[in-house]
Amino acid sequence: MGKKTSRPPASKTSSAVSPAISGMTYTGSKSSILKASFAPSEYQLALFASVIQGLGAQHLRIHDTNTGRLQCEHVLGPKETITSLDWGYYPGRQKDRDQQSKKKRKRHSDVNGSAGGFDQGDVVVAFGTSASDIRMYSPTEDKIVGTLAGAHDEGVKDFKFTLGKPAQEGWSVGGDNKLVQWDLRTGKSTK
Repeated sequence: MGKKTSRPPASKTSSAVSPAISGMTYTGSKSSILKASFAPSEYQLALFASVIQGLGAQHLRIHDTNTGRLQCEHVLGPKETITSLDWGYYPGRQKDRDQQSKKKRKRHSDVNGSAGGFDQGDVVVAFGTSASDIRMYSPTEDKIVGTLAGAHDEGVKDFKFTLGKPAQEGWSVGGDNKLVQWDLRTGKSTK
């Protein structure tokens, strides 16, 4: 057998987190994913949401977990950060579509078959921001479909949809230590 040689350890300037290009330095953490959340299995979506730091802003990215492919991406403003992620149902877009279709039909019956006149709405990724608002991002439409704002002064620390009340209610807590209940149908805080 021939002589085995081991590879020397990676130098400080050529590791994966510190490029070998002169003058460039890596200033972030070792993980490129800042936040992450899988779509709950009951939604029957094979999607994964992640937040990464881009060159000038954070990016919310949605990947297909079956293929690993990037489905869509949303870029925040340069000084904004995403502080929380949660999957849930948001009624905003469905209500608009229902109103448009009712205008076209000129009748007011619910022909969609939703139980008790209630529809769960669209699946969204809600993300809290350092700008004190909560944005609803629709992976199917690849855009922000709603915003909850006006209740927090010092950024949103966390936001969660209320289980058992899809497309109706959510809760947030902010850097101002306020716990806020949201009515998702109106977009207003209730407590």
